[in-house]
Amino acid sequence: MATVTSTPISTAWRSRAGVAQESLARTPWQVIGLAAVFAAGASLWSAHSGSMTLYNDAKSHLDIARRVTDALTPGLAQLGTVWLPLQQLLLVPFVAIEPLWHSGAAGAIVSGIAFVYAAVRVYGLATEWFGSRLVAWTAFTIFVTNPNVLYMQSTALQEPLLLAFLLGTAYHLSRWTRTFAFPDLIASAVLTFCATLTRYDGWALFAGALALLLVWGLRHDRRSGSTEANVLVFAIVGGYGIGLWLLYNLIIFHNPWAWYNGQYSAQAQQAVSEHLGQLPTAHNLGLSVLNYGWDILDVCSVGVALLAAVGIVTMLARGRGRGRGRDRSLFLVALLCAPVFFNVASLYLGQSVVEVPQVAPFNLFNDRYGIMALPLLVMCAAALVAWRQWLAPMVIAVALAGAALAVWQTPITLADGISGVSEANSQASSQVAGYLGSHYRGGRVLADDSRVDPLEFSSGLPLRDFVVVGFQPYYGEAVVDPAAHVEWVIAAARDAIAQDIHDHPRRFLRYRLVMRRGPILVFRRTAAQA
Repeated sequence: MATVTSTPISTAWRSRAGVAQESLARTPWQVIGLAAVFAAGASLWSAHSGSMTLYNDAKSHLDIARRVTDALTPGLAQLGTVWLPLQQLLLVPFVAIEPLWHSGAAGAIVSGIAFVYAAVRVYGLATEWFGSRLVAWTAFTIFVTNPNVLYMQSTALQEPLLLAFLLGTAYHLSRWTRTFAFPDLIASAVLTFCATLTRYDGWALFAGALALLLVWGLRHDRRSGSTEANVLVFAIVGGYGIGLWLLYNLIIFHNPWAWYNGQYSAQAQQAVSEHLGQLPTAHNLGLSVLNYGWDILDVCSVGVALLAAVGIVTMLARGRGRGRGRDRSLFLVALLCAPVFFNVASLYLGQSVVEVPQVAPFNLFNDRYGIMALPLLVMCAAALVAWRQWLAPMVIAVALAGAALAVWQTPITLADGISGVSEANSQASSQVAGYLGSHYRGGRVLADDSRVDPLEFSSGLPLRDFVVVGFQPYYGEAVVDPAAHVEWVIAAARDAIAQDIHDHPRRFLRYRLVMRRGPILVFRRTAAQA
């Protein structure tokens, strides 16, 4: 039996010196099985109710992945620059199967696997952190019964994948703070590398982990040169994805910062919103914190948030209060806080938008971002059970009550997909897609996919029949002389095609308007006159 030489986390948490942590940390098969059952059940419900592809973003992720194999110019260049590429790459083999693409089931496969892994790591992290399987089962239960994460893991949204990498990183770094084992350092760096290629929250995770590694090494690692070596290895492996993304943007778009300041970047989109006075959180820290705080409460439940608030005080104040045990708790809390700080900073800097029902303009928009606080709240709530094990039934009951209330009222991430701001034009898009699907008899379709990607998804047409900005030189040729290259033209308010029609109306003289729904216009080429 292995002997643990590091100081126990806290005697108040009943951690036992000399307990075989490696044996304790083994994941029971019931954890994997239950997580898989929850994932499958939620995905079956989502498929039956037609909820897998409610989000325009989910449709776009599926389309981007499909374009790698189904496009006028297939290949990795179709990954674009708006979103980081890892999830789309994981989707590629599944969306190549048309039923999995059109149903959205491809997204449920990738996100469902990520959810199961995340749930396993929740259990493992709680076991590693608190040294108790009761605490681990409590944390696992809170996580897998959250209706918002259950719905999101049935879609092609990116957050479930990032949750998996965040929790995997935290798990291995937690082990590393106890053992200084190099395999755990490498595992955490590889998972951070994956996180940096999934969402930009992963970049905050990388920066936070790197800083915490340095501080922990300086305080607790007495081996000569070890801290410098560990930080260097983590920086190279964990940050490699950021370097790859900059290189990709440089090669494909001739601008390493295209993801940040390009035509389709978040900055460009939010600049328009700010100009129209629709970005109230920009440069307003109080409102940024308020919006994201409400978002966390809506997604994770008020009950779990209150438990976590009490739990974090218990964890930091009722343990030994100083030394390695308290430092370890601070280390892990700070690491799990990284995505929270990132989202607040993004709102403040005007790089993102979150709208909640409790704050003007009282809409739903990007409310799924609040799910990134769930690992932090789960672990802090579980700390109450680590402090007093008899609190476990109460903690689980509060979490389940919050889950039941969310289901009764409709989970906010599902409600956002049904009626949120980003879905405001879904009805018009669906109607145009239906018209195009029933009237299309061949010929290519010119469109700006940054605005009408969901329409392309819903039309049922092969993506190679569309001529979009990523299909060069076809797109450039079609814009200059559309009548010679495309049968159909689709324009949406303020998109590139609408701007071309406004700037060069003579190019489109041979097209007549055949349908208008909301901001979307559909033109069809007329026969050439003799």
